[in-house]
Amino acid sequence: MIKLSFYEIPLSNREYGTMADPLKEIEINNKKMWITKPQEHDIIAQRVETAFNIALGKLLETKGNIETVMQTGEAFGRGIFADLIQEKPEEWTMQEWLESVITHIFNPMGHGFTITEISDNCIKSMMTRNPLHEKSSERNIVGLFTYGFTRGLFLSAFPKGELIMDNTTLTDDPLTEYTFKINPLHRDRLERERVKNFFITTKK
Repeated sequence: MIKLSFYEIPLSNREYGTMADPLKEIEINNKKMWITKPQEHDIIAQRVETAFNIALGKLLETKGNIETVMQTGEAFGRGIFADLIQEKPEEWTMQEWLESVITHIFNPMGHGFTITEISDNCIKSMMTRNPLHEKSSERNIVGLFTYGFTRGLFLSAFPKGELIMDNTTLTDDPLTEYTFKINPLHRDRLERERVKNFFITTKK
């Protein structure tokens, strides 16, 4: 298990707005959808880049062991969740978790999402913007790191859940479909390993 120290950069979740209206509701073809309101903040963007550079460094140190990228991403997700989500309910709902991480983490990171489903057990979404993807030439590694920290965020609230990566494009486009499941199927338990192997294959 990788443990990281990201706390040299002071942060307060109160700098990044309130829970009021973190998502914009839209309707397309009589279907309700939601989009985020990304507004990148320099301090949190610096924190993301620091974590990603640590992941790249560990990848180099281990001569390409891609598991280190996954572990670093997950440790970053858990750490930033603990640091920025200060008001935690005794038991999370999907709606509460989504609004909290969009308000205090994803919007300040500058990440854009379109959410197509929000239910008691599942959230379906498409990541449409990832500033780290725009800045880095290591886009395969950005994709794996982003999956890792998003999974870390989700498991921080739902430790028995799983994050499914349904589709991704790894070159010029950051589009990635994520499904968040509180009660994953048995085959979903293999998703982390599948994603890791997917990135190992595309890296070759």
